[in-house]
Amino acid sequence: MRKGYSSIPQYDGVNSSSDKTRHQTEQEEDAVMIERFKHWFTQWVRSSDHEESLLQEKSYYPQPIRRSSSSGIFKIFKIGVLLACLVSTGLFFSRFFMTYNLSSNKLPINDIKLLLKGLPSSEYIREYFHHYASVTHLAGSPNDKEQAEWTRDKFIEFGIDDTQIETYYPLLNHPIQRRLAIVEGPQELLYEAKLQETSGVAEDITDENHVPTFHAYSADGNVTGPIVYVNYGRLEDFQTLSNQGLNFTDTIALMRNGHVSRGLKIRAAEMFGCIGGLLYSDPSDDGPIDKETESGIPGQAYPNGPWRSASSVERGTVHYLSIHPGDPLTPGYAATENATRLELEDSDVVPHIPSLPISWSDAKPLLKATENFGLRSEQGAQGGLVGINYFSGPSQAQVNLVNKNEYKVSPIWNVIGRIKGSEEPNRAIIIGNHRDAWGYGAADPSSGSAVMLELVRVFGIMREQGWRPRRTIIIASFDAEEFGTVGSTEWVEDHKDWLSEEAVAYINVDTAVTGPNFDAQASPLLSQLLYDVTNDVIDPRTSKTVYEAWKARHEKETANSLGPDDLAYPMARPLGAGSDYVAFQNHVGISSLNMRFQGDYGVSHSNYDSIYWMEHFGDPTFEYHRTMVRIWGLIVMRLSTDWLLPMHPLDYANEITRYASHISNLQGCLALPDLSSAVSALQDRSIRLEKKLRKYQSKIDKGKHNKKLRKHVSQSNEHLTQMERAFIDPQGLPNRSWYKHLVYAPAMWNGYQVQVFPAIAEAMESKNPAKIREMEEHAAVVVKNALTILNGQYDDFVEEEDDFDLD
Repeated sequence: MRKGYSSIPQYDGVNSSSDKTRHQTEQEEDAVMIERFKHWFTQWVRSSDHEESLLQEKSYYPQPIRRSSSSGIFKIFKIGVLLACLVSTGLFFSRFFMTYNLSSNKLPINDIKLLLKGLPSSEYIREYFHHYASVTHLAGSPNDKEQAEWTRDKFIEFGIDDTQIETYYPLLNHPIQRRLAIVEGPQELLYEAKLQETSGVAEDITDENHVPTFHAYSADGNVTGPIVYVNYGRLEDFQTLSNQGLNFTDTIALMRNGHVSRGLKIRAAEMFGCIGGLLYSDPSDDGPIDKETESGIPGQAYPNGPWRSASSVERGTVHYLSIHPGDPLTPGYAATENATRLELEDSDVVPHIPSLPISWSDAKPLLKATENFGLRSEQGAQGGLVGINYFSGPSQAQVNLVNKNEYKVSPIWNVIGRIKGSEEPNRAIIIGNHRDAWGYGAADPSSGSAVMLELVRVFGIMREQGWRPRRTIIIASFDAEEFGTVGSTEWVEDHKDWLSEEAVAYINVDTAVTGPNFDAQASPLLSQLLYDVTNDVIDPRTSKTVYEAWKARHEKETANSLGPDDLAYPMARPLGAGSDYVAFQNHVGISSLNMRFQGDYGVSHSNYDSIYWMEHFGDPTFEYHRTMVRIWGLIVMRLSTDWLLPMHPLDYANEITRYASHISNLQGCLALPDLSSAVSALQDRSIRLEKKLRKYQSKIDKGKHNKKLRKHVSQSNEHLTQMERAFIDPQGLPNRSWYKHLVYAPAMWNGYQVQVFPAIAEAMESKNPAKIREMEEHAAVVVKNALTILNGQYDDFVEEEDDFDLD
């Protein structure tokens, strides 16, 4: 049986969990008080030229309280007096510290780190989480607006006074009529689909306005035809069946969720002549079939376990994300209230055939109707439904699919907060999470929304204590991500000019927690920072660092898993598409990072992604939520506070060199000489520059901040932020000009996974040597742009001797 992720240990009953988190909250409050005293005392010590910090990182991780075994009354009395004195002294100096710090301009970096580790509270996170996940909040709905206003008010309450709601007006749809039924055929096959989820537990569907099962941007239609089963609906699945003689004309395609984006499944069905599409989640995918925990316990469906149940439906968008994300009617520019809009039929990112998401209980009668018709599905296309033999069809039975929507340009609400930088206000670190959900959205996205709000609270306390980030921090709660990363895309398109000038990095957390296993995707410029930070935070389950636990799992999962033509990626994989980082990296060229803790999660986009699910299976104690606050906060602290930006061009050059070597090997005798030469030169230059950067950092650490060093650091920071931009082609990729990053883009027929050097890869698939050569030459020019930026950055000192003195 396939090994699954082990769920996080639970506690007996809700009260035990509440007692534990209450105790943890008390510990956190005590820790903050103590840290305030420590900070004042450390400042006093430093004023006497005592360089050794009294603060140790591990003091922020609660240790078991050890009880004395002594029975002596006098000893107990002495301990009591000592504790009373300590508490009184702590309270006094805590009050003094607060007054002292309010008049201070800065906090030392080590103390900022300790506060970022100690201030986050599981109890506060739980409170925010319950607010977000207690009602459904589909994009554009009244609940969505209420939560936007509540989020704005909380930002302001926590001291982020420069907070506002930015409203955009994209096209959204909502279902009016849906039907799926077997209407012709043998009597025993006739079936009327339920198209709704039953209640797993009493609290699952308490909101009368629960979200119907539908697809965002699905086309209207009332069609009738036979069913064909097309496995995952990938382009190769359709091509394989077509090559074996299956005619898809006027059929309705039944496809499993997974592997590629939903929209590309419907696009492939339309391209092969289908008149409708149905997507379902097979129990062998995110249901309980062939699942077990690390301890060997068989997986169970919700509400007895974390996996998808028979009536559960995965809603989602059928937007063609790999062509361009965002509002279908305003490609490349913001969907403001008075924007010029395309007609819907002129959009190239929405389907023209109707589609519906369905449960596997509704899919089972359809699969039954295809049995013994057409081609018997190969092993890889066999699902996990008991009593079903998977055949391609087409069925003799006729199926009626009805899908009618209200399409309307509707307001959505992005909440944007701003903490102004003290020394480089025109350099911005942006963090974001989307707020809208397909239902209650407990894990996706409310876990991330609660984590971000707790980080805002922590920032507010730190600002009260004198913390001022060197660079500006932008905090964004985006809307309408579930429709196709709409809110973030419109915001980036609206602010593209100043983002191109001022943005340093974008750090995204979508679904923050579904289990205990850390995972991330990042621009290579940010990967080392991510490794450093995760190696500085303890994993609650293993007591190792998050990095150590992540690395051990990564090595185990990737051992012997790559085929001969597969490209091995680092632990922090490159970004594809599927969340709000897309516009930042792929349209503007802002170095981005996306991270999460993942686990056994079978309720995505269903009503069962609920508070009950999270508190029983995802993260019952909210410890991993708190851990994510620490990681996110430390990354933002480094990017916003470090004098020399913690970004590494050599990591980027090394990755690009591997990519170029990989695609050259795939090309065989028709190697890519121009690209190979360009990446080699970039790598050589990056090696030398990394050496310089290390020397600058060494000087900074020693406090030798002279004019020459300040000049070099300023130039370094300016061009480190621009390195990612160097890979942006204003004309964009062939056939999808919105995507402008020539190193990374989502694969055209995958939508989620990344394709490196996408223009070259797509030319290679077309087997057109002239096109391959053209795309290679263009990619080589772009790589040379990055080299030019790095050369220009150091044109006045890069040729200095290695032993130059900046003193």
